[in-house]
Amino acid sequence: MAVWEAGSETNLRLMCCPLCKYDRDSRNHLFFQCVYASEVWRKVKSLVDMEDVTDSWDSILQWMDLNAHSRTAESIICRIVVAASTYFVWQERNSRLFNQNQRSASVLAKVIIDTVRLKIMGFRFGRCPKQQKILDRWLISKKNMVADPG
Repeated sequence: MAVWEAGSETNLRLMCCPLCKYDRDSRNHLFFQCVYASEVWRKVKSLVDMEDVTDSWDSILQWMDLNAHSRTAESIICRIVVAASTYFVWQERNSRLFNQNQRSASVLAKVIIDTVRLKIMGFRFGRCPKQQKILDRWLISKKNMVADPG
């Protein structure tokens, strides 16, 4: 869109981020430098061990690259949080552009958290304290989980 004639007000409006209406609409801005998306990201990443990951796409990709092959529950949940966050922020962007529907950052963060929680409930967790801590953090009781074969 940037190479199109930017002389008209319509083209300038289309290039503006539909979430914050401040900066240029781009991948790096949307994930998660935009004020709106950054607020969503801060709320959801607080439930996983990604405090060192900043609100920049490069920081998130670097974390993903370092943890791509880890099979720990924490790492898997972190990757799900990143995927759900990018999906729902993109969906919110498109909803604002094409349907004029808007959700607050708190509502969108809750949608992401609830989606990840439902996914986690399908996991098989053991009885170790570290895994119980994960369940507690996500407000999941053991009785709602898939039965552990062990």
